[in-house]
Amino acid sequence: MGSTTGDKACIYHSVRWPLKHGRGKWGEFPLVVVREHYRRLGYTVLASEPRLPDGQGFILLSYPGYRKRRHPAYTQMANLLGTELAVLDALNRLADKAKIAATGNNGGGDPDLFVYKLDGSERFFVEVKFKDKLNTKQLVTFPIIRKQKWEVKVVRIVEVA
Repeated sequence: MGSTTGDKACIYHSVRWPLKHGRGKWGEFPLVVVREHYRRLGYTVLASEPRLPDGQGFILLSYPGYRKRRHPAYTQMANLLGTELAVLDALNRLADKAKIAATGNNGGGDPDLFVYKLDGSERFFVEVKFKDKLNTKQLVTFPIIRKQKWEVKVVRIVEVA
């Protein structure tokens, strides 16, 4: 899997990850590919990274300190999901308890992307996988998200020769 940082011939060069460092084991290239796929289909796409510029990031169940401080990447999710912050707070209490029981801490657990239509007709989360599998936190938190009737899709990127 290539990189988008230096190769101007890459079709993803102009839409590469805006931060200098990715958080994923395989870098952020798989996220860029899936993000651009949905953008080309007419969706707006946010990534689970509150430091992204121009409001491109979201927080649902990750970043407990930012949630507590009511970071804009968290507060916007209530509106985008058509719910109240109190509902997200209750969801996070449940998810934090489950994450701590499974892993010993309450960080992480968000899917990689939040994908939606501006008219509100469609919205769903996307977890992008390249060579890895769902981790323990994802196995714990994705069913909690789905219980809210919010879809979580798992998209696998494959290399083709």
